[in-house]
Amino acid sequence: MQFTKRLATHPARQDFPLPVHATVTWQPIESANQKQGSLWRTSVALAAVPESHIIVPSFACLEDDYQYQWVLSSAVTADSMENTSTLAAITPADSAAHRIFMHACDNGSGISAKIDCWHTQSDLLAVTAQLTLWLPHSLKPPEQDLVVISLRPIEQTITALPNRLDRTRLAVPCPISQMQAEPSIAKRICSPTATAMAVAGEQALKYWPAAVQACLDPHTKAYGKWPLAIYWASQNMRLGSVEALADWPTALSVLKSGSPIVCSIRFGKDALPGAPLRQTGGHLVVLYGVEFDGESGFALVMDPAAASHAEVARRYPLEAFSQAWLGQRGGAYLFSPTQTQTARIGDVP
Repeated sequence: MQFTKRLATHPARQDFPLPVHATVTWQPIESANQKQGSLWRTSVALAAVPESHIIVPSFACLEDDYQYQWVLSSAVTADSMENTSTLAAITPADSAAHRIFMHACDNGSGISAKIDCWHTQSDLLAVTAQLTLWLPHSLKPPEQDLVVISLRPIEQTITALPNRLDRTRLAVPCPISQMQAEPSIAKRICSPTATAMAVAGEQALKYWPAAVQACLDPHTKAYGKWPLAIYWASQNMRLGSVEALADWPTALSVLKSGSPIVCSIRFGKDALPGAPLRQTGGHLVVLYGVEFDGESGFALVMDPAAASHAEVARRYPLEAFSQAWLGQRGGAYLFSPTQTQTARIGDVP
């Protein structure tokens, strides 16, 4: 099963590379202890979800210092008790979470919360994803926002690959090797490094340290939590989402809009020829094109695990890359096209 729903307060205003399907309905939350800002809630109803699927929630807005939390609820069977699963709240770096947010936890056996998504352990009925938002500097709901829920099988075999007519190539992003960072964190910062390459254009190296700092998860002490990369981009005026993609046509549509894709890949020993890592259980790279030599297709990728900046640009065999990415969860960071880059990234001295 594959499903994606994108919502925005003003869908027609969003310059996003994939369709926004409907309007967000924000409901205010009254709180006697609320002394500043405002609290809001919305929910997304999903169809029944089979077991062994990944459900990826995403939220971004262009408000300063916002905080949010996702909760998923469902019944396993029509007469069963409800399962609920709560992900940790997303907050700005070094900020305490609002008291309304709960600790991450699972109640029931049908849903398993991961760091940034859910896995289904049985067939689920009447699934609802609920989003709670705190805006510390506003009494109105956000006007520029993007709510996304996507799901697909955790693993799948990829048989439909791009052909020669699908070839496309964006400008080569500014290369950054994560291995040039401090040795204590160099092997852990692929997510902020890839995100800086994807969204900061020619100034990626300049903004890289800030991206790394913003992506440190206070709960896991890791830098690879998907929503934190989207959050950092939003605070630099780039609206984005993290989604579970399942096919190449969707990815090609994003590339042809002018926006590179940050791809979450996994592969076994020597399964991705030409990669600086021999194997990985989770790594982030930037896809900026697809090209062909004769009948052989290649993914054009910026791989931050390269030993130096000069070695970051790579060409991976299309079939091997497809299986490492779309065959394994299909996690992707998607952003508004690079030609719409504005304000904070481009103009901060």
